[in-house]
Parts: sequence; C-alpha cells; structure tokens
Amino acid sequence: MRTMVDRLRAVANCGLAVLMATAFLGQMSACLVPCKTTIKADAAEGYNYAKLLQYSMYFYDANMCGTDVDENNRYVWRGDCHTYDSQVPLQPMETMQSPGTNLTQSFIDKYKDVLDPDGDGYIDVAGGFHDAGDHVKFGIPENYSAATLGWGYYEFRDSYVKTGQDDHIETILRYFNDYLMKCTFRDDSGAVIAHCYQVGEGGLDHAYWNSPEVDEMARPAWFLTAENPQTDYVVSAAGSLAINYLNFKDTDPEYAEKSLDYATALMDFAMTNEKQLSINEEGPMQFYRASKWEDDYCWAAAWMYLCTEDVKYLEDAAPYVDYYAPSGYCFNWNDMWGGANTMWAVINQTHPELDLVNMVRKAQGKNQYVYDDFWDEVEKCFPTWQQLETPGGYAFLSQWGSARYNTAMQLIAYVYDKYTNDGKPGKYSDWAKSQMDYILGDNPMDRCYVVGYSENSAKFPHHRAASGLTKCEDPDEHRYVLFGALVGGPDGSDKHVDVTSDYIYNEVTIDYNAAFVGASAGIYAYYGDDSMEVTPDFPPEPEYGGDGEGGGNSYWVEACGIDDKQSTGAGVTKVSMMVKTTSTKKLDNISIRYYFNSSEMANPEAMQGSELYDQASVEAAPADGVTKGPFKYDKLDDTYYFEVIFDGYNFANSAKKYQMTMGCYYGDKWDPENDWSYKGLTMFKEDDAFFGTGNEVRTDNICVYTDGVLIGGIEPDGSVPETNQEPTTEGDKKPTETTEPADDLLYGDADCSGKVDILDVIAINRALLGGGTLTKDGEAQADVDGDGKPSSADSLNILKYLVKLIQKLPV
Repeated sequence: MRTMVDRLRAVANCGLAVLMATAFLGQMSACLVPCKTTIKADAAEGYNYAKLLQYSMYFYDANMCGTDVDENNRYVWRGDCHTYDSQVPLQPMETMQSPGTNLTQSFIDKYKDVLDPDGDGYIDVAGGFHDAGDHVKFGIPENYSAATLGWGYYEFRDSYVKTGQDDHIETILRYFNDYLMKCTFRDDSGAVIAHCYQVGEGGLDHAYWNSPEVDEMARPAWFLTAENPQTDYVVSAAGSLAINYLNFKDTDPEYAEKSLDYATALMDFAMTNEKQLSINEEGPMQFYRASKWEDDYCWAAAWMYLCTEDVKYLEDAAPYVDYYAPSGYCFNWNDMWGGANTMWAVINQTHPELDLVNMVRKAQGKNQYVYDDFWDEVEKCFPTWQQLETPGGYAFLSQWGSARYNTAMQLIAYVYDKYTNDGKPGKYSDWAKSQMDYILGDNPMDRCYVVGYSENSAKFPHHRAASGLTKCEDPDEHRYVLFGALVGGPDGSDKHVDVTSDYIYNEVTIDYNAAFVGASAGIYAYYGDDSMEVTPDFPPEPEYGGDGEGGGNSYWVEACGIDDKQSTGAGVTKVSMMVKTTSTKKLDNISIRYYFNSSEMANPEAMQGSELYDQASVEAAPADGVTKGPFKYDKLDDTYYFEVIFDGYNFANSAKKYQMTMGCYYGDKWDPENDWSYKGLTMFKEDDAFFGTGNEVRTDNICVYTDGVLIGGIEPDGSVPETNQEPTTEGDKKPTETTEPADDLLYGDADCSGKVDILDVIAINRALLGGGTLTKDGEAQADVDGDGKPSSADSLNILKYLVKLIQKLPV
C-alpha cells in the first residue's frame, strides 16, 4: 500500500506533468494560478498610481466598527463587532475601565430624554472606526482622519472618479461622518447637549490581542458638555462634517444639508462656550495627548466659511491664527496648522475681497509689516523638509509613524501646486512623487511600506484583526493581507524592521492612512496615465482556511501533541489545540471533542483527562475552558471522547490555545495510536513545542460543536457537518446555498471524454489561462467543489482523486 508521502509525491509529479503539458500548448506564461495577494511593482518600470489609490482605502474596511460593518466593508473576514457600543449603560463609570460614561448622575437625570430617547437605560455610540491595530475609538485621530480623507476627495475628486474609486471613498466618508453625527446629542432646539469623543479605554483594550468580533471587554464612553467643552474635539468634528457637506452637496443634497446642520451646531457650541483644550486624563491618557485647540479651530472655521460664506467664522478664528506655524512642523492629528493655513491661503486667493491677511493683523494687533501671504509660509515647508532627507532620500521627521508625516507633506505639496501652479505639477509635486516612490520600494531596503501593494511589501503590520495571532510577539505569517495599510515606515537611517510586535516601525492607524489616501489621489492626478489600471476583482478571496479534506470549511481545530507512554500500557498524550474559523460571527457555547478508542482497555472510564493550560482564562477571564469526560460515543462501539467546553465564551477565532492531557495512569492498557483523534495529529517529543508558535496544524479528526451540534471536523463514523458550512446567523452577508450534485454528470470529466483522467486537468488549466474553452457540460462536470465555476481548486481536487487522496467526486 502506498503511503501518504508517496501519494503526495504522485500529486506533485502529476502537477508537474500538467504544467509541462500546458506549457507545451503555449498557454503557460508564468505560473498556473497568478498570485492572489501581491503584484510586483518594479521601480525601473514605474509605479501604478491607480492601483495605489485603490489599495490605500482598504485599510478603513479593516478598521470599521459597529453594527453596520457587514453592510459597508469590503472584506469577507471583517464583520459586525463591538455591537454593544450601541448599549453603553447610561450611568457614571466606577473606574476608567468599567462600563458606563464619564457623565455625572445629575447630568444624566437632567438630559435623559436627549441621551436615551427610547428609555432603555443605554446610550448608542456604535459605529466609527478602530484607531489602529487596537480597537479603541479615540476622538482626535478619528476626527482628523475623517476630515483629511474628505479633504483629499474634495481636492482631487477626479482621480477617484476616473479610477472608479468614488463609491468606495464615499462609503468610508459616510461611515465616519454618520458616526460623528450619532455621537452628537442635541435638544429639541438643535443645540448640542453632549458629544461622545471616545469609546473604549486604551489600557484595557491593549491587554487583549483578539479579532474585534470576539472582544467582550468593557468599553466605557467619554462625553464633552458645556461644563467641559473641550474645544478641539468639537471643532475637529465640525470641520469633518463641513467638508462632508461640500463633498455631497451636488450628489446627495439632503445628506449634505444634514452634515452641515450638525457642523453648524457643533461650531455654535464651540463659539458660545469657553474655549479650552481637551482633558487628556479624561479618556485618551498617554495614547493621544493633544497640546492645543487653536489649530483645529482655524481649520474648522475655514471649511465653515467655504460651506456658508459667513465671514463670522473667519473673524472669530482670526485672533488664534498662527501664521508662522506651517513651516515649523507637519500636518497631523496634533498639529493642523499645515492644513489650516493652506485653506486660509486658498480662501484668501479665491476671495481676495476678504483680505484675510489684514483681518488677522487687526485681530492680533499687528502692523502692516507683519505677515504677507499665507502661501509664503506654506511654501517654506518644502525646503525645510528637503533638509530632513536621509541618505536614501527620504524626508524623515520623527521615528514614530515617519511615513504618515511624509505622506501628509506630499498632500500639502499637491494642493499647493493645484492653487499656485495652475493645477500642474511643479518642483514640489516632483519632490512629493519622489517621496511616494521611495515608500513604494525605491529605497535602500527595496521595501514597500504599503501592505499588499507588491511582493516586497511589509508583511507584518501591528494589527489584531488581520494577524489572527495569539499575541503580537508571534512571528508566524498573518492570517489575512491588510491591503493598503501604510506602516510606520523607515527610520532616519533608511532602516525598517518588519515584525508584528514592533508598534513603531509597523504600526498602522487610521490617521497614518488619511493623508496617504489624499496623496495617492494627488500623485495620480499629476502623474497618472491610462496605462495605470486598478486591480480587477479586488480584494481577492483570502487564502486562509486550512487544507482539510472534509469536516466543514468554516470551523476546524489546529493541534499538535506530545506522547508520554509507558511500556506497561499506561501513559498520557498531551494535546495543544486552537479552534479556528473563517466566520466573522460570534458563536458562544463552543466545545471540542477528542475521540479515543477503548478496544484494548478493560475499563475505558478509567481514562482521565485534565487541563494543562487555558490561554483564554489567563488572558480573557472570566472565560474558562473545562475538560469533561470520558463519554461514550453512541455511533460506534469501543469509542469514547473527552469534551472541552467553553461555555459563554467565543473561543473560535480567538487564537487562544487550550492544552490538555489524557490517558490512564495505572491498572489498564491504552494505545493512543488507535485513537480517531490521534490520527493526523502532529507529534513532538519535547514540551517546548507547546510554548512555540506554528506547531499546531489543521487536524480534522478533532471536532468542533456548538450546543452539541457538529460544526467542524469529521467524527469517527465519518459524519461531517450537514452543510459542510458554518451555522448561519441573522445578518450574514453571504448566506450559503447548497445544491445536490446532479445524477447525470460525470464529475471531473471536463473534456467530456467519458472518463476522468489527467487530460481533464489540462483542459481546465487551459481554459483558465485563456488557451481553450470548456463546453457547458464540461464546465458543469469540472466544477467538482460546487462553487459554481471551474477553478484551479477543481483541477487540484481532480488530481487528488486520480491518486486516491479523494475517494469520490464531487468533493
């Protein structure tokens, strides 16, 4: 009998024959299946800026939060999360890490009808975006990101339209600004009573490394009120909503008017209440320490004027304008001057009758020799930045998120040329292009700092949802590609470290990508051409899912083991297990069953099972896996199982390990190699295997259940989940449809020759590569996995069938 190794070798040889045959037919240009995740971008050939703009927005799909993620994001691996943000208890929080709000009980009592109109005792602040690779919604970077994304669309809308990305950016902008409006609580007169500026607490959130769909930690909410008006939060939200009005006023005037109405209410709040800096100790703590409010105020005032042409906004802000600020630093969440003064320069240029320079002089008591033209100080930024270039030519300002500062200055350069160079690229746009090309790979490390853009892209962003790891220190490959995310970037010596745990080099945040998206639109506007095309059918289906041959393709167990057997027949097997899933739905009451054979035993109930380590209970208490059994398996004689029960905890997809031991210690004989769940289990000799990473592999003979119903794995009698799919829950994006195979088809016979052989594999591959076609019957018979169309997966399954790795078709 041939071993599994022999069969796999045969598959490889058959695959080689297929490739050679297909090449002989002239249809093989590179590889049988094109790479689904990256495309090489060669600096010598130039970079594809249409693709860059397309990819740059997908980071926001990965970071959507709330009850409407399913309907709005474009990744199948992201779903609704932190839905309980819609039910924050309307009560004062006991500590910063407990449920509730920072509102006083007296304030709650006074404004309960505004805060909780349905009277259920909760306040709804669901929605928005996670800040970074963590899941807090921090106010200042949230508002900055929303506004900056809107600014890029406002200035370079044609780039989005021409590349077909306008629908995507508008979805993102609506999701941001809808959240800002939801977080603004107004009384019957329309006046702002409270505004929620943060949900979640950084210290508590950072204690967990989970995908957001499984988070269950407390997420308190922080609000500003007239008692603590926190001006920078208020006006930065108003600025985003004002830009949103301008972006939608011609295509969706009703929605635009709603945005402007909220922006006006927030600005009224800021103008009538004391102007003060946000209270860092009230929410953001050390994570985002704001240092001023005046920059946000002047930024918002400019946009409010562009919306309304009401000069009161500019007059009210004029005393706070810092004319010389732009050349001193860089446009970012904590320093809006680069953007604010750019927009004052635009208004001064397009509305010369306002004479903003003299308005600022008078407001600040300056004479006619002070200040000149707002553009002058903006232009001074560029020589300053050119002096910051590294030996490799990269303008480096600060170690933490160097690429976000760099791309922000690129955006300023493109906007500068739009208004001062007749909309044509000048020397500063040329400089910005050189900086983007550096980021895309034209650098001493030959590394692209945009995830998924090319084969030399950074691959280990500091991101919980995409990584699928048990902890950020895990060096394993990430579960999903975080397309378009701009990582922190290189240091001042052109060096970069690509590891998940490095939250400086490889941090990814919504504010990092915000100006980067606008810069991508700007570079396409000035340097793009018709040869640059977006990637079709994007994003690709993720490759994550394991290589099991059955037992459900949505839930499975990855495991490894260590034997400690005695010559007497006693001994134990230690097993390390993780439940994995491609589902984004939370599923409680998960259990795992490990099956063993008792044929050689006198008393199977003498078998003992016990817990060695429960990562979930250590890191996510009160989660607690409990080992129970043994229990008799009622479908076969001589078969029992131990069950690990995770009652009330969403263990699946949490990437948490559960390690247990089972065996008999004396008085009986037991051979683990007869056990159903032992078959296919990767075994090690040293306990160190349980402390490492990447040792657990898919093991279909260990089964997954929810409330006793099999949802993953293969039971000892061959039973598999009924639909071979995940259990569906209300609101699933893509409900699974199952159809029975047709009786009159010979599955695998793609060329309709009346038999299944290697020529069928060649016929499928030729059709996929454009070198041939299949008849209608041939397509139906080639579709052996039932996904509705012939694919490379079908040709591989036919190969497995030919070498007896699969017993029948269809699979």
